[in-house]
Amino acid sequence: MAKTLTGTEVDEILDECRANGEVADYTEGSEQFFELPPALGKGYWREIQLRSGLQLDLSDLEKRQNHHHRVRQHPQPMPLTFSYYLAGGCLVENDGLQHPEEESAGHSYLYCLPATAEVEKYQAAERIRQVTLRVSPELMETFSDRIGELPTALKAAIEQPGQSILYYKNNISLKQQQVLKQLFHCTYHGLTRQLYLEEKGIELLALHLDQLLTTACGECKLPASDIDRIYHAREILKQNITQPPSLSELARLVQLNERKLKQGFRQVLGTTVFGYLHQYRMEQAKLLLQTGNINVQETAKFVGYASRSSFVAAFKKRFNVTPSAYRS
Repeated sequence: MAKTLTGTEVDEILDECRANGEVADYTEGSEQFFELPPALGKGYWREIQLRSGLQLDLSDLEKRQNHHHRVRQHPQPMPLTFSYYLAGGCLVENDGLQHPEEESAGHSYLYCLPATAEVEKYQAAERIRQVTLRVSPELMETFSDRIGELPTALKAAIEQPGQSILYYKNNISLKQQQVLKQLFHCTYHGLTRQLYLEEKGIELLALHLDQLLTTACGECKLPASDIDRIYHAREILKQNITQPPSLSELARLVQLNERKLKQGFRQVLGTTVFGYLHQYRMEQAKLLLQTGNINVQETAKFVGYASRSSFVAAFKKRFNVTPSAYRS
């Protein structure tokens, strides 16, 4: 049975391999190249800064051991991440998602999961061929003044990248496959390479957005009046963080039925009604603890937790650190 390595163990092996000169690791202009040492497997990955706010990652590797990579906390705000698996995959356990996601070959994943903790589980002897495009929300807004045409959850992630949870899965289309292969087989160098990869990265982005818009056209869209009511419901939750209304009461206050309210939160904010309330409570708690002016018990009460232990458990699950440790 293949051994399972943690991120710390991988780092220790890498340090030893670097000391022995067994790692090909260099930077050339805006591109970073790393070759996996034999002790960990074979293959490589590249990180290429195409322009400010636009990064391309290419990886083609095979690990000798199972590998559990832990992300203690995704950045906040977080770039929109477009990930494409041409081979292999991994199991993703993220505390912003309701259940683990099995990411696999032939599929693309668009996500924005700010301030969440994550574990990515990779299997030994499985070839992973992956392209990842990272786009800052600020850059997305410069591409067009028609962001309002995008699916509501994606639009929310662009407009509120520090709060909105986004996770879309799609099949990789034939046109996307062509661009992905061109990215891997680019033979240009220097400035020509930079311009070519940037052009292909933006083409891949355009194809992905077209795929999302085409899918959205076949789905029932909320009328503008209902979207306004969803945002009103969100404000009611934020203003009543300690004693939020029940689902039925919230629906009555914004003049929607419960089914439309729940569906609307999914479509507009990318989460459930009380999933959003939980996210907001945790973010407010983090801000309060940063000031250092109130203790953990007071923070728990301020964000609506009657039990200190329940608050501590929820905070640690979200941020992978206890409130006391974060405060100090």
